[in-house]
Amino acid sequence: MWSGKVFLILACVLHSHSVLSIWTCSEDVECSLTSGSVCREGMCVCPVGQQLVLGGTACAAAAPYLTSTCRDDLQCSNLLTSFQCRREQDETEGQCDCLPGFHYFAGRCWKSANYGEVCERNEECMGVLRDPYNMECIEGRCTCGEGYYERQRGECRKIGQAVGDGCILDEDCKFTNGACDPSTFTCVNSANPTTFIPAIKAKSNITSPSRSGRNHSNVCGATNPCNEPFLCSAFGVCVCPRGYYPNAGGTQCLAELGSPSTEAQCAGFLAELQDGVCGCPANVYYDANMRDCVKATRRITDSCVSDSMCHTFGAASVCGPPDTDNWGIRSCACIPEQAVWDSGRNLCRLFAGIGESCEVDDDCLAGNLQISCTANEEGQKICTCPENTVNIDGLCLSSGLSLGDECQMTQECTETEHTVCADGLCSCGPGYQERDDICAPTIGSPCLLDADCAINNTICLHVNGTSACRCSSAFLEYSEECWPRLLDHTQECEVSLQCTEFLGSGSNCTNTTCECFDDHHFRDGRCWPKTGLFEACSRSSECYLGELTDRVQCRNSLCQCSFNFPYSEKHQTCTGPDGMVSIPGSSGSIAVSSIFTIVAGLLYIMLH
Repeated sequence: MWSGKVFLILACVLHSHSVLSIWTCSEDVECSLTSGSVCREGMCVCPVGQQLVLGGTACAAAAPYLTSTCRDDLQCSNLLTSFQCRREQDETEGQCDCLPGFHYFAGRCWKSANYGEVCERNEECMGVLRDPYNMECIEGRCTCGEGYYERQRGECRKIGQAVGDGCILDEDCKFTNGACDPSTFTCVNSANPTTFIPAIKAKSNITSPSRSGRNHSNVCGATNPCNEPFLCSAFGVCVCPRGYYPNAGGTQCLAELGSPSTEAQCAGFLAELQDGVCGCPANVYYDANMRDCVKATRRITDSCVSDSMCHTFGAASVCGPPDTDNWGIRSCACIPEQAVWDSGRNLCRLFAGIGESCEVDDDCLAGNLQISCTANEEGQKICTCPENTVNIDGLCLSSGLSLGDECQMTQECTETEHTVCADGLCSCGPGYQERDDICAPTIGSPCLLDADCAINNTICLHVNGTSACRCSSAFLEYSEECWPRLLDHTQECEVSLQCTEFLGSGSNCTNTTCECFDDHHFRDGRCWPKTGLFEACSRSSECYLGELTDRVQCRNSLCQCSFNFPYSEKHQTCTGPDGMVSIPGSSGSIAVSSIFTIVAGLLYIMLH
């Protein structure tokens, strides 16, 4: 047994040695095929801390963190799943990020599931209002987590349960007389207006264990370990563990939002330590980089620089365009297609659908149609379809609409045959064209009579039991129209199809004239690919020799000189039986050698 293992080890060593003997180097210049690589111990390798990218054509620094600079998706593999190197168009470098439809949390990318969507783990639940804790996966669906309330459809906010709890809006404080003090962002009792002053948290002296000096990116190995908490990466340099990132000096690992932390490590913008975990204050949303918190606005007119700053007012709020009348300052606004501003609730209130509660008609929207807010039998106001419409899949649809009427779905367009709902109007469907308030068939569509067909010069052709509009025999079908057939290729044309009928596929219509393509020639009544001497051919019509084309023929599947015009090695063309080359249009022939004699004589006369 041991002899077999020894033989296997010896075979591996010999194999390794053979590879080294083939692919060896002695200096860095010999490693130029991989940009940035160096020669170490006879092998071309990337420098310590770098890795192969772009199919092994270059070396680049390892990219262990979200937003690390990268050139290749592979550099971002520390994000574990569904990662990419996101680059702007035409840029060679980008930043490590998650793929669209995924979000970053706890050191990796997770597939995003919004409120009500299917999930397997709490970490997957993440909506427009970015907070990794406001939803939980309960019975396979994302729903508001414990300690959170649903403000409106799928928008979960932290509950302020007592005086002193964090808040942004009065609505966050869910107790009698609860209100949010805008100066401290804490819940107070509005019946007792004394401002609650939160206790000032003493800064801890505890820091991330590390020695003085830079630790990040230091070279490491089995005999040279990294200072805690840094880890030695697969590329031989010290990096922070997943869920942490280095400070500017590389001396310390700072905590991402959601990671266990000390106060010193929880250093992101507005971040705070909560039960030993770095997080954001109540109802202050998380930046996509999971290091910083997003400053919340409290009034719809407050200035902003990003959509997330405006999510105090709900998922249908955005940071609007620059105000040219106010120094280009941007402020929050509701998305008009999704919500209406509710000043009483300080909220971009989502339009209510059929059967949902409402206050006025403007609250109700079914598709693009404003519907009615009416009281039901219990006196509760709900959004209801208007008269003469029915609720079908959340839309209030009517029927009997004619060509040109406004519509939401095709099933409403029933008055005129062959109509569909397109761009909000009942219009003629594919294969039909509007004519005299009906939809008449175009080329290829079913018909009964010639008069049914909408396109000029078409007839209703009956073949094998089916009938369809087709161009009459004197016309050709092209681009949904009928074009007259030409009597021959010398007639004026309008479209190339008129030419190809006579000259073949190597022709087109240019300036009303049928012509052969540049790489084709006219012979025997058609356009053929230009095939030179001794090139493969299938017929003599393909063979081409300029003005001497009539001297070549296809013989033995090659273009060759005809027997009456033998090939001349000297002149590399087809000549007459006497070795003469005919000049087309001349009255006779002259020897090629005589041509050179005449030219030489003329030059002598001109020079003397």
